[in-house]
Amino acid sequence: MPTEQRGDIPRRQGFTLMELLLVVVIIGILLAMTAPGIATALARRNVVGATTGFEALFRRARATAIQNRLPATITFASGRATVTMVRSGSTLVIGPPLDFPAEYGGITPDVTANTLRIEPTGLVLSGTPFTFSAAKRNTADTVRITGYGRIE
Repeated sequence: MPTEQRGDIPRRQGFTLMELLLVVVIIGILLAMTAPGIATALARRNVVGATTGFEALFRRARATAIQNRLPATITFASGRATVTMVRSGSTLVIGPPLDFPAEYGGITPDVTANTLRIEPTGLVLSGTPFTFSAAKRNTADTVRITGYGRIE
């Protein structure tokens, strides 16, 4: 009986079209199952990022007011927050403005007042408690600023 030599057996190389299609279908099913969870996680990340960004902006404005012994003002317009200070009759912009829709996935914050003035003592004497709210896809977070300049 003739024996086959190893070199005579045809070798299979690569994958068949059916195997590739099966892998693509399985990946598609897994992605479809996880997409809502990913969207919720991204929304939560954007909301938390927006509130954390506002807290950092407020801390910077408060520290600047105390260090320079001049009032600092946070102004909100079209989803942007800008910190300014008036020195010798000219308005200075402190740091870069924070553009919430661009930075945090389209979130436009809801605030109780368009301006927040921080006194050189660190107190916030008008419009307190000031409330900053961010929301997206059933996820929301709120930051309150008290008259003592505390973040809650």
